[in-house]
Amino acid sequence: MPDRSSSKLLRALLPLLAATGCDGCPSSKPYTPYTLGSATPSGSPPPLSGVAPGAADAGLEAGAPDAAAPPRFAVVPSVPAPAGGKQWPLEGGAVVAAPTGRTFETGLLLDADGDGARDLVVWARSPDGLRGELLLAPAARPQALRTLTALPGDLAAQGCTPRVALSQIGPSALAFDFAPQCGADRRAASAGATRWLAVIRLPGSAAGAGAPPELALELRLRTPPPEEALSAALEVADRDGDGRDDLLVTLGLSGALRPFHAPHPSPAPAPAGAASELRAPLIFLDRPAGLSRDAAQPGETLRALAASLLRDARGKATAPAVAAAAQRLRRLNAVLCADAAGGALAGRDAARAGEALVWTGAGPVRCGEPGLAAAIDNAEAVAASTRGAPLAAIAALDHGAEPRTKEADKLLAKLAPPATATAVYRTAAAPQPAGPGAFGPLAFEASGALLVRTAQGVVRVDPATSTESATDIPPWPAAIHAGPAQLVAVERRCDAPTLLALFRSSPDAVGEMEVPLPLLRSQGPRARAASPERCAGTERLPFSPLAASEGGFDIALGAALVSIDLRAAAPASSALSFPLTTPVPQGAARSPDGATLAVPAAGGLLVATAGGPARLWSGGDLAQGTACAPANGGARVACVVGAAAVIFEAK
Repeated sequence: MPDRSSSKLLRALLPLLAATGCDGCPSSKPYTPYTLGSATPSGSPPPLSGVAPGAADAGLEAGAPDAAAPPRFAVVPSVPAPAGGKQWPLEGGAVVAAPTGRTFETGLLLDADGDGARDLVVWARSPDGLRGELLLAPAARPQALRTLTALPGDLAAQGCTPRVALSQIGPSALAFDFAPQCGADRRAASAGATRWLAVIRLPGSAAGAGAPPELALELRLRTPPPEEALSAALEVADRDGDGRDDLLVTLGLSGALRPFHAPHPSPAPAPAGAASELRAPLIFLDRPAGLSRDAAQPGETLRALAASLLRDARGKATAPAVAAAAQRLRRLNAVLCADAAGGALAGRDAARAGEALVWTGAGPVRCGEPGLAAAIDNAEAVAASTRGAPLAAIAALDHGAEPRTKEADKLLAKLAPPATATAVYRTAAAPQPAGPGAFGPLAFEASGALLVRTAQGVVRVDPATSTESATDIPPWPAAIHAGPAQLVAVERRCDAPTLLALFRSSPDAVGEMEVPLPLLRSQGPRARAASPERCAGTERLPFSPLAASEGGFDIALGAALVSIDLRAAAPASSALSFPLTTPVPQGAARSPDGATLAVPAAGGLLVATAGGPARLWSGGDLAQGTACAPANGGARVACVVGAAAVIFEAK
């Protein structure tokens, strides 16, 4: 029995899929979808055979079968070539010889050119299997081999083993699937591996006897990271009632990137994005000039899923699961859409620059949903507000990939009302400069006095008496250490789908190690503006250190709080909830008692106290402030401004 989370997702999808065609019309001709497996998250080889009749529809919950509907087309898989693969016998005694340098691997016998005789459509491969052609041998002239399509030369994945499948998926459509299998131990080789799917259209009766088949569509599915799986299901049906069979390609994304967790089936209500596999369609309508993609999809489906998330965000029972579902929907958007915020370069070179994994013969898929990222952010923020997590809500609204909506601005003003900052004291002591991401040179004491780390030592500032005096307090280090490990930077990179924390395992270590963070590449602070379709290269992002211990680090990327655990053999990261319970090191963006933090977020300085309100400070010299530290209670904040430390209060 399908789980309820999957049912909820499919209830959201089905009206949209029905709206784009005429599957419910009396003239429609539904056929069994042909499913292309994908490498499972563990990296095991995928199944490549077609599904049995009706199997692909088992989870669609579309209701009872329609007794009046025409019989479904049963997928016809190809058969292996005769021993040796050098010859293939046809009906009537004719024999087809493989071209020089090629071996037949798998083929179909069917009337491919409408002359009433069974022809051979066959895959002929090179000895390494990484090159080849799909050939037609007409029954009337068996040796007059015709190339229907050839594997593009740039898809050969050295070090990988190809698996191929050829099937008839409808009365007038064949599907050829070339899937490199690289294995978990060949990750470097599989990074460029691309699955290639070609749809061949057989001529109709109007074309006349002897008309050759032709390539109707090609799809490229880049190999996702090992933790994810990308699948595709093909279905031919007359969706617009014009008597021509159109093509529906349903793409599915399952699994989860590290450090995210894949959803588990649950009988409890769950958001739409919590289904074990998220799906969205590409629809290609058959026109006289060829297949034409319906530009409404997959954008309509993605938008509907975002709207469903927002509905779930307002419910007490479903709100806790929305954050994870929102991340999965962002990821589906990035995988499918080259114009997703933070997406990829257009065209065939997308693999070198971004996340979009799907490419058609006409180019990358453009979903045309410029407000989708903001809608997902807003849903996640509403869910966090519903469950009483204002900092998580502010972090969701501060991803920066797209401008906030008016509704999001209203929610932000409710979660963190604006406050005008005023400078009340400027020190004579010059704080010691600290690089980005280091522990700052400022720290309040519980008494309200400010400690300033200078090049000569630590100075205590009493703003009440306007006095500054040297102390014997040892200067605290700027570097962020967890035992022998040092946190170096946080990066956004074109070749990584998540933000990455970089650290050295010891002071004398050669090179840096990476830890994926629970923020996708489109999230977190923006070091610089980037075109939605162009990755901006490697960016080192500003972050605020919050804690460091033998076990790891706590940091803030804007209002997003992240813990990095170095205790396990494989370092891991996770989202933090506020307030933090870790000790407060001097120079952190926290108050002495740990209950208040002050971090740059949402265009200002977010000052939040556990059990109290959060406020967004701005104004005056605060915009130039860095390395800010709050006092207990959050009434005062000190920041480095130029060559001085400035203490601010807000009204």
